[in-house]
Amino acid sequence: MESKSMTISTKIQQSNYSALSNLPRHIINQIKSEGELYITASHKCSRIWTEMRKNDFVNDAQLNFTIVQRIFEACRSEIVQLLKLQNEKDFFELFDQDNDGILNEDEQILIFSVIKEKMHQVATALLKIQEYILFKQLMKELRTLESNIADYQNQLRQRISIKERKMYKEIGQEKLDDFYDKYYQEFHQLTKYKVDRRAQLKISQEKELGILEDRLSKDTELMKVKPKKKLKDLQTQEKLVSLEERVEEALDFRKELKDLEKHEQDRVYKVQKYRIEKQHSDLLFKQQKEREQLEGKLQETEYKLIIQMKKDYDVLLKQINLHNNEITRIQNLATNQAMKKGLYEGEAKRQKVQSQLQNSIIAQTKAIIQPESKINDIDQFHESETLRKLESRKSLQFVGSPGKPIFSEESEKSPMGVAFNGKTKNFYQIRKIIKDSKNITQFYIKKNYGADLPINFVRSAHNIQGDQHEKIEKFLSIKRKSQHELLPPITQLYDDDLKEKQIKAITQTDQEIKREKALKRAFINEKLFRND
Repeated sequence: MESKSMTISTKIQQSNYSALSNLPRHIINQIKSEGELYITASHKCSRIWTEMRKNDFVNDAQLNFTIVQRIFEACRSEIVQLLKLQNEKDFFELFDQDNDGILNEDEQILIFSVIKEKMHQVATALLKIQEYILFKQLMKELRTLESNIADYQNQLRQRISIKERKMYKEIGQEKLDDFYDKYYQEFHQLTKYKVDRRAQLKISQEKELGILEDRLSKDTELMKVKPKKKLKDLQTQEKLVSLEERVEEALDFRKELKDLEKHEQDRVYKVQKYRIEKQHSDLLFKQQKEREQLEGKLQETEYKLIIQMKKDYDVLLKQINLHNNEITRIQNLATNQAMKKGLYEGEAKRQKVQSQLQNSIIAQTKAIIQPESKINDIDQFHESETLRKLESRKSLQFVGSPGKPIFSEESEKSPMGVAFNGKTKNFYQIRKIIKDSKNITQFYIKKNYGADLPINFVRSAHNIQGDQHEKIEKFLSIKRKSQHELLPPITQLYDDDLKEKQIKAITQTDQEIKREKALKRAFINEKLFRND
């Protein structure tokens, strides 16, 4: 009986309740060293971010491979410590998700999100090995980095918002330029129409005046005015008296006719002259009326055009500013959603996992204290302790997400950790984090909201995603390209004889175009705002 109790006490003393009893010391040291490296992760990420912005010369947040090389060389130590990537080619290949040769806004933020996810995995490993102080410090640093990531994406988003509002103003300016061009051409055509109508009227009036001159110069027109009948009677009597040699009477008739002929000649001349001048003045008066009527019609046409232009101008001003508030509202909504997501989504996910772990621990504790689950045999107790330690060690090697080993003995045997195709194991671990991990927060700065959802995803009232940014894209889709970005049709380069001709849009410089637009704007504004 005594020997049996001695055996039991020996087995109890050999059993160890610590979860770290069978864990290799070098793995624990590696986890601690990793945790110490990530203690200053937010500062290192801040330096990487500063270098990114410094090398963004065009200020369009599009980083090509050459720029990424400069960033990698400037921040090599930080990137190697945080991501364990040894060259810029692997770095660029990992984060260029759409394989377009540039890192856009979402892919730049993805760099820091991956670092945050690796920090969380290291923090989980520290919690497993019971390094609570270092775990708390690392979680504090993780939350700082989380806040910084939210600020980084907000900076990129605000830059895009400013560009979109600027583009919308440019579209409005294009519409105004089209308005000025249209009505400048309308007034140019109206001026040409006025000149043509005046020229036509002048030609017709000159022709009409020539016809009148020809008609008045004919003898038939002079014959229309005849002397008085008394003159003819006296002349007849004079002839008769002279034939009968009645000299005294003939002299009397001649004396009377002499004064009468002169008076009648003056009267006929005056009447003829009056008739000619009267017809001439009547024609001139008629032509003057025609000119006045034509000027009135032309002025009326111009006033109608000005009235229509003012109506179109008022409508255009409303159209230009129609979607301005809508664009601002959508941008502010997307900004607020992204900031809330960046600041609170990660913490909410961690709290959810923490609650699940707490519930699991409580459930296991309840199962242990139940009478039917008590261990009565020392051998069974020892076996269960061994299995528990193995499970503990296994869970330590695969922290974070299932299937993502961070610390293993295999990786310790090969310092470079080369897997195949010249890529390190850490390269494929990061790729798996990007592909499979749901802990990475997506901000959808440039890519379509919800674009990474499964193809069979069915939207419903409670899971509809979107920030309505497609409306802004629709508003901005009518933006035209610059004249320097467009090539004219080949038919515009040659005339009917296949001789090369100069195209105004090609030969004009930007200063000439601006000057021409300013002249058109000044001309139309004078018509728009004059008070008459």
